[in-house]
Amino acid sequence: MSLDLVRQFPDVVALNLGGGYKVARMANEVATDLQECGAPVAEKFREFAAETGRKIRLEIEPGTFLVANTCSVLSKVQDIVSTGVDGYEFLKLNTGMTEVLRPSIYGAQHPIYIVQPEPATATQAYMIAGHCCESGDILTPASGDPEMLATRELPIAQIGDLCVIDGAGAYCAAMSTKHYNSYPEAAEIMLDANKQPHLIRSRQEPADIWTNEVSYKG
Repeated sequence: MSLDLVRQFPDVVALNLGGGYKVARMANEVATDLQECGAPVAEKFREFAAETGRKIRLEIEPGTFLVANTCSVLSKVQDIVSTGVDGYEFLKLNTGMTEVLRPSIYGAQHPIYIVQPEPATATQAYMIAGHCCESGDILTPASGDPEMLATRELPIAQIGDLCVIDGAGAYCAAMSTKHYNSYPEAAEIMLDANKQPHLIRSRQEPADIWTNEVSYKG
């Protein structure tokens, strides 16, 4: 259909087929095979060129596919709460939808790991909550359903343990609920080719949030 549109515009030299390539964030997900996906597309372009004499340039936008699994959010367990036998064990983090909004609005799944000085020998089913005091600030929703809750089997955690939310390299910082409840933006660190860390965004100071506020004297 896109090539049919190109036929109607003789000056067109490129066709952009956009993005939307499936990223496998979770171990049970299957990522788009770009070679398998691209082969029939390439053949259609060759057929178009043979038919019309026009060699159209293919453009794609694979940004998410390339960077989704290149970033992680490093957080800390700041509280552990039990809601009883018929409830859940909650890990409350010092991050949440202010940095990773996808679970809240899509029911998206992100790999989550507990980092401890000594690996725990037992596991626990945890619900993981953010710090925004909102019912939607849950990092472990049911798959594909942000309204339903799900647990993750993780090593038994302690307050102060580090918690890593993986797959945060696309549609996380860019679409987060920045400054929600006046939480400052988190710092960002980049690892170079030698795995050396470099600060690329400083942690925001709370005063920066109200810098642009103007006092009104009526």
